[in-house]
Amino acid sequence: MDKELFKDFKVLVVDDNEAARLIMRRTLNVMGIDHVFESPNGQDAISKLMLGPVDLVISDWRMPGMTGLELYKTAKIEKLLDSAEFLLVSAENEKDKIVEALKEGIRNYIVKPIDIKIFQEKVKELLPLPQN
Repeated sequence: MDKELFKDFKVLVVDDNEAARLIMRRTLNVMGIDHVFESPNGQDAISKLMLGPVDLVISDWRMPGMTGLELYKTAKIEKLLDSAEFLLVSAENEKDKIVEALKEGIRNYIVKPIDIKIFQEKVKELLPLPQN
């Protein structure tokens, strides 16, 4: 993996679980992504998105106060995602929850516990790498 390809990307990781944020941050760092911002909840994530654009938001579904789906909908309404991709990560694997996320426009979803290889592949798929 060419880490140089990922060095300029900005990623926001949103999860109320500090250990989960740490695992995702370290995995992104190993990929060469050094601009990783963290939020412990959806409201904090909205505040960070207001500070400037990111390339990818990775958010847990279940969080107190604002779910990952509510974060996505709020950020869309407030026009805070621009061209950013959104990856929903959750233990939610019920069919109706996945359908609800798809109806709202979330096209990317992975289930916890996170498989690091799948996580990395999904991140690579979502970031707009230059075409050769």
